[in-house]
Amino acid sequence: MKRRNFLIAISFVIGGSVLFTSCIERSDYNTNPNNNYNNTHNSNSDTTYALNVQFSVGANTEWAFIDPTDSAYASDSGGTYQYVDYSRLKSSMTVVSTDAKTSNNLTVTTRVKSNNMIGLIFGASSTSNGYAFYIDTAGNYSLYEEGTGTNASIPIIPSTQDTLYALKNNWNTIEMDQVNGVWTFYINGTQVTSLAARALSGSSFGFKILPGTVGYASYLTVRSY
Repeated sequence: MKRRNFLIAISFVIGGSVLFTSCIERSDYNTNPNNNYNNTHNSNSDTTYALNVQFSVGANTEWAFIDPTDSAYASDSGGTYQYVDYSRLKSSMTVVSTDAKTSNNLTVTTRVKSNNMIGLIFGASSTSNGYAFYIDTAGNYSLYEEGTGTNASIPIIPSTQDTLYALKNNWNTIEMDQVNGVWTFYINGTQVTSLAARALSGSSFGFKILPGTVGYASYLTVRSY
């Protein structure tokens, strides 16, 4: 398992983008998903998916790691992927590399829950942490361009309330579609927002959690077509 360590950046950067949404935007959210490290693995492909991980099947040992100094670890328990970060300062990110053609149309889907906030990472590489579509326990979602090293994460869509489609303190299925130059995001099968797609640096996908978070995932699939 290859790992890279990054410094925490304590800064706030206001980012903007043209997006389309009918949801209510919160103004009291200031949690910044700062950067620490990621754990990178290689993954085999099949004829349908660039990545198809079913944690309910078990035996996905390449996703496991432990970092005693940061009080963080992850493991496939044979039912779900459990991702724990007891640190008060550092975020954790784990991705797998694929052969997905990120300039083509993409569909990335996962089912997650946490006791705080968990993100679906897409488009990461050795030089970029890609982008993260987050969902928290209150059912709010957000989109960040993930920073690298001392560069802070940049909010593209601030935390946005979605009480109609997202389940609070429960499992939620989240999806990112990249089709014809547009990113469209779904929660539990319903579109919540869309915006012009941005160039993806790489073809690695995975998860990110904030400090003091216990998160879970039941599967992660990636298709490029």
